[in-house]
Amino acid sequence: MSKLVHSSPALAAIQLRGLGRGRVVAGSVLAVVLPVVVQGLLMAVWEANLATASLVQLTGAVAVALVGGIVPGLLAALWSSLLLNYFMVDPTGSLLIHDAATVVSLVCFVVVSGAVAVVVDASARRLAQARRAGAEAAVLNRLAMVVVAAEDPVLSLLEQAREVFALGGVALFARSESVRGGSGDGPRWELWGAAGQAPATPGDGQVETVDERTLLVLGGRELSAGERKLLKAFTAQIIAVRDRQQLVVSRRENQVLAQDNKMRTSILQAVSHDLRTPLAGIRLAVSSLLSPQARFGPAQQRELLETTQDYAEQLEVMVENLLDMSRITGQAVGAVLGPLQWQDVLPGALRSVPADAVDLEVAASAPAVIADAGLLERVIANLAENAARHAPDSRITLVARDPVEADGASMGELRVVDTGSQPVPEDLEELFVPFQRFDDTGGLPGVGLGLAVARGLAEAMGGTLHAERTPGGGLTMVLRLPTAALQPSGPVQEAGR
Repeated sequence: MSKLVHSSPALAAIQLRGLGRGRVVAGSVLAVVLPVVVQGLLMAVWEANLATASLVQLTGAVAVALVGGIVPGLLAALWSSLLLNYFMVDPTGSLLIHDAATVVSLVCFVVVSGAVAVVVDASARRLAQARRAGAEAAVLNRLAMVVVAAEDPVLSLLEQAREVFALGGVALFARSESVRGGSGDGPRWELWGAAGQAPATPGDGQVETVDERTLLVLGGRELSAGERKLLKAFTAQIIAVRDRQQLVVSRRENQVLAQDNKMRTSILQAVSHDLRTPLAGIRLAVSSLLSPQARFGPAQQRELLETTQDYAEQLEVMVENLLDMSRITGQAVGAVLGPLQWQDVLPGALRSVPADAVDLEVAASAPAVIADAGLLERVIANLAENAARHAPDSRITLVARDPVEADGASMGELRVVDTGSQPVPEDLEELFVPFQRFDDTGGLPGVGLGLAVARGLAEAMGGTLHAERTPGGGLTMVLRLPTAALQPSGPVQEAGR
């Protein structure tokens, strides 16, 4: 941000206060010395008359006024008139004047010199004010740019305040509402941001109150009244930036709360509808087996037990998906990453899918990928079960071949392909929306979390999951994970903690 400040030459005028003490002192010295030098030159080099000498001295008085302003200019005018009277007016060598016309001439000289000094001083002050106003406008313009463009507007504003006012450091303190100071009942102030050699506590510098909860503490020289007025623009911007940041935080918190509420509502709907079906089936089967009046043969008992087992497996999958979705939304997925071959996880991932409905096409050139074995097995299981559920009459093909390039990185790819006729949304991304189901009857088991959970777990391992339409009909899920060849050697990596 210092580049922004230094890029405006008008900022130097912020330090101007009138003509400045240095110019007044220099003008006072000239007011004493210059008329003597001019008078000496007039008498030694050029034997001028009173009128010519008056014009030359008037020019010197104007020069003094240009340098030092009204006071040195008036001093030079009076001093020049005395020199002219003493050396140029008869009788010379005396301050007495016997000619009324000469008196009038000297009085006019003093009046004209004083008037010129007043005009020059007023012009110089107006010029200084104009430069100051231009500098302040430049600073305000930079402030607006900082608020809009800076990554950390508060820190940038502090740095710019330090540069503009030539301070050693600037610090921003916020009051802690919950902690009181060790002595007395005064509030405790915590450092929010600092620039330069900032004061460590509010007592170490000049305190400017931003509001009842925030202090701006300046380290270095004392500021003038005009500079303090400009400093209020910085404090106003700090308040605006802080309020905007608090609004952003509040909005994010509200979004998280809204997502949590939506998740809770969806879970309640799932529990009230989808989870009740397998629970009711389990209860009915077990109640039938335990009924004293029931007379079941071995085949019927086995059928009821198999039904109970099927419903229990459905219930297990639903509960696991609900728990996984909760972990994903809470960013609590821990992935222990290491090199894996697809063949390492496929047998476990396909346990719940009929073996005669699955074809494997894993090429020998398929690279090892970096993944968590348990999470990867869960991802593939969800994809295969989703294909088996929505395309029951289709064969499911899992294809893994050569690595592919994606965003400049080498990725291992596994495709889960079905050729079913179930309808899919126009926008395939809708498939990954939690609790979203696209079957019309609602008769398929599940709570609409399988694909959402699969994508969340894939991303937790640094991979991607997207859907494509299978040529001729059906759906293809494309899972990509980083290849092991690009990973450094050493211990496994842990992600998502």
